[in-house]
Amino acid sequence: MSVATAHVDIVAPAVLGATPGTVVGAAEVLDRGNRRLGRVPLRAEMSTPVEIPHEERCLVHGWSPYLSVQPVVVTGGRTRQAVLSARRANGENPSGEESRRASNGWVRLWGREPDGRWTVQDPAGMATGGATTVATPLGGPAVLQVGGGRRRPVCTLVPEGSLFTLQPTERRPQDRVEVRPVADSGFTLLEALRLGEWGWAAVVEQVWWDDPNVRGTSLFDLAVAYHACRRGDLEQAGRWRAETGHRHETGPASIDVLAVDAWLARRHGEWRDLAGVLARLADEGEAPLAAEGLDLLAAELARPTLKSQTPEPGEALRRLLAPYLRASLPSSLTSFTAAHPEEPKARPPRGAPPGRSLPFRVEGDASTLRIQWRGLSGAPADDGEYALVGEKVLLPRGLGLMVSAPEELREWLIIEDEDPMVLWRLSHRLLDDGVAAGVSLVPGRDAVAVALPGLRVGPVAVLLAGLLREGRVRRLGLSVGGARRVLDVADAAEAERILAVLLREGHRSSP
Repeated sequence: MSVATAHVDIVAPAVLGATPGTVVGAAEVLDRGNRRLGRVPLRAEMSTPVEIPHEERCLVHGWSPYLSVQPVVVTGGRTRQAVLSARRANGENPSGEESRRASNGWVRLWGREPDGRWTVQDPAGMATGGATTVATPLGGPAVLQVGGGRRRPVCTLVPEGSLFTLQPTERRPQDRVEVRPVADSGFTLLEALRLGEWGWAAVVEQVWWDDPNVRGTSLFDLAVAYHACRRGDLEQAGRWRAETGHRHETGPASIDVLAVDAWLARRHGEWRDLAGVLARLADEGEAPLAAEGLDLLAAELARPTLKSQTPEPGEALRRLLAPYLRASLPSSLTSFTAAHPEEPKARPPRGAPPGRSLPFRVEGDASTLRIQWRGLSGAPADDGEYALVGEKVLLPRGLGLMVSAPEELREWLIIEDEDPMVLWRLSHRLLDDGVAAGVSLVPGRDAVAVALPGLRVGPVAVLLAGLLREGRVRRLGLSVGGARRVLDVADAAEAERILAVLLREGHRSSP
């Protein structure tokens, strides 16, 4: 017998700077039995419909490299749109002393000259008017180098004509400041590959094959090719090379195309072609734009090709790549510690900021980043003297809805945990076991709201203590009105006592 269904439009969360249609992540729909009903891409300013059973309550949750996605509950036939948003981070910084120290730094732009030399470019070309973004000019490959303070300088290979953010390490402003595209479909796929998110990666890649309008950008094109290589899919990789590879045979992504050529030649057993590609890679003397390419070459060259060949055709390329591998950092774009783009070193000198650079400051709580841009009117006296202007901008940590006053929730028990899937399963049990009359996920928070009227405290305590005993959680945040408690014991009787005290305090705090 067929089941009546209704469609729900899943709307992507807002990602700052994302142009319409950019793939910023992926989402899936789970039914009450945690069975997957469908997976869809999350595209900026677009919605994607999914079919769910009529009257079925389902969870929509997702993944994005730009923000943590807040799950939402939908009901077939009643919910028209599932609008996803950023999820608020729970908990406090365990190392509060570390977060109070601000940090200074600098960023500079390198460009590759026609003769192959890397030279420092005029920093005025990086100014975008936004304090946390830098721009790369057209005209060839580029490197954004970040250093200063306690950091060793880090070089990141970046495509031309793109916008990037400088992202401080969360709560540790003295540590690395990562260079990331503002919002890019290719970066979304590359991050899914880097983090081992294979299910999400497949959803993002399918957009590339289904929508020809998204093709032609270097990162998305390359990410699709590398995904095929990681899967060992010779047919898809070969199709990509025939249909798209020629677009990038010159320019910043040319080394990546050669890396795919080397992979295809080896897997097809075309040893003569492989030797030629490896020789070209060694002659170019450059690393791939995407870190996936660096990993691919290192993995493929770790095995001999032809025992009869002496010397091994990949030996020169191994020597070229070895310093990059020793100095590489976890990133989707090739990033390595180096004082100069051609001299990757595991521990380069920290040094002072060089001329023709832009200073920035990360505030003590690592939530703000201030970059001092060169004033575009007037010329500097020399490379080290700029007319600087300052700007301070908040980096978004979570854009979800927040309840402004505790009394608005005085008739609800709020249970908080960092894992939204734990909360989803808990809401199942509370309703299925009949110990609560109403349960809802709280918008913008990693929390479940349980209606107090009709609440059976004893069975709820047993459920919560069971989560702790099974190791699913280490602690749960509980609140009623203005009263708060932490539940970190697996004993049901003690959990019931804590709940009873919380309810009394919560009602006293209510107006």
